[in-house]
Amino acid sequence: MVEEKYLILNLKKLLVRKQNWRRSESLVLILKRILKRHLKTDKIKISTTLNNLIWKRGIKRPKTKIKVKVVKEGEKYKVDVAS
Repeated sequence: MVEEKYLILNLKKLLVRKQNWRRSESLVLILKRILKRHLKTDKIKISTTLNNLIWKRGIKRPKTKIKVKVVKEGEKYKVDVAS
């Protein structure tokens, strides 16, 4: 049985404190930290489509509100963009 969760993450408040020229880089780390807290595990894999969505607008202006789908595969969690 595959377990799925949908989360809407608003990361704008966390990105305001970060340097302007490293926001996309920081967003990936913040996203992993938040998912680690919600899912209570360290084994999290971010999909390439979600990574491309974050980096699509460049390093300075990443997308701040993201709807993600989390799928549990064995002991690992795979995070993808919810459509």
